[in-house]
Amino acid sequence: MSQRPGPDPHRLLQSAFDLLVERTRAVTSAAASAGGSAWGHVPDPVPAAVRRLLVSIRQVAEQMPPVTAEIDVLIEELQAKRMSIQALQKELAVLDDQLAVLERSLAPLQGWSRQWTRVRDSVLSSLDEAVGDHPAGTADGPAG
Repeated sequence: MSQRPGPDPHRLLQSAFDLLVERTRAVTSAAASAGGSAWGHVPDPVPAAVRRLLVSIRQVAEQMPPVTAEIDVLIEELQAKRMSIQALQKELAVLDDQLAVLERSLAPLQGWSRQWTRVRDSVLSSLDEAVGDHPAGTADGPAG
């Protein structure tokens, strides 16, 4: 039985942020319209301070980069790193296959080398025994 994939977490987060921004704008608009009519009845130093505060908040908000842009860049970087790791894993798998082939190819050579070592040791041992039985310089022994 096939399962349907769940909702995309990235899109859910984006929708939640969009809804938050929309609702914040609605609240701000309602507060501005309600406060606009009462604004004329507030003593003079308060509106000036509020205006300075609002201008400062606006300047800070304009200087901050959008959070979504930073998140998008971070996600792209993570995806690129994952793709790099996947490529490296594929390269390592190919290298492992090549090493396995080389190992299998060298196995007979290793066997022959061990046989040659046993033959060489046997020949040298036999020659040492033959030379030990017949001292050098005798008629039966090897001339040296």
